[in-house]
Amino acid sequence: MKTGLIGCGNIGKEIAKYIDSSEFFDLMYIHDLDEEKIEWISNSLKRKPKSTSFNELIENSEFIIEAASVEAVKRILKQNLIGKKVMIMSAGGLIEEDIPKSSEIYIPSGAISGIDALKSVSGKIENLTITTTKPSKGLPSNNINKKTVIFEGNLKEAIAEFPKNINVAATIFLATNKEPKIKIIVDPNAKTNTHEITALGSFGKITTKTENIPSDNPKTSYLAILSAVQCLKNIESNIKIG
Repeated sequence: MKTGLIGCGNIGKEIAKYIDSSEFFDLMYIHDLDEEKIEWISNSLKRKPKSTSFNELIENSEFIIEAASVEAVKRILKQNLIGKKVMIMSAGGLIEEDIPKSSEIYIPSGAISGIDALKSVSGKIENLTITTTKPSKGLPSNNINKKTVIFEGNLKEAIAEFPKNINVAATIFLATNKEPKIKIIVDPNAKTNTHEITALGSFGKITTKTENIPSDNPKTSYLAILSAVQCLKNIESNIKIG
């Protein structure tokens, strides 16, 4: 499958490395605003993709992978995506946007567990909360020296203030169609990116907690990268679970 990758950071690199060993996907195009990142990825691959423009990548790819930003997602959604498959890492970019029904959109579960259970009770959730705790270097709050709540509010407000840190909450909303109450905490002593989710409804109570080791980029959990690779494996596989 002719594949194009938008975004050549840590997530993009790991996705590219997986595809490089895949017989199902063929990474033919990559795009990033940083030429050094493009070279960084290309040098790590056996099959060298073509560095191309954003529009050319969208036009020529059968499968488009976004690993860049909320802004990149919004640009992708404005393109002609008829018959194309798209994997979105920056799920916050899908909120309040018209999602084309002419394409297949894949959203990895990201840095959380239990998304399958939350999706199964969609429409039956009465109360949904998520509390995210990160080290100072994982959030734009390096001057905080004690455990501090830096945000409490709704999804739209969180996306506006923390566009690079709110993909978990956006994914939960897209899976459940229920807007979560969001709390973000900075903890200078934290060693992990932690997400605690609680859903209450007629089904009972679902509680999940993940304590994720940050990737090379402290804003991103390693689990988010692994979930992206697993999403690709699910597309390849004829057995679908969840």
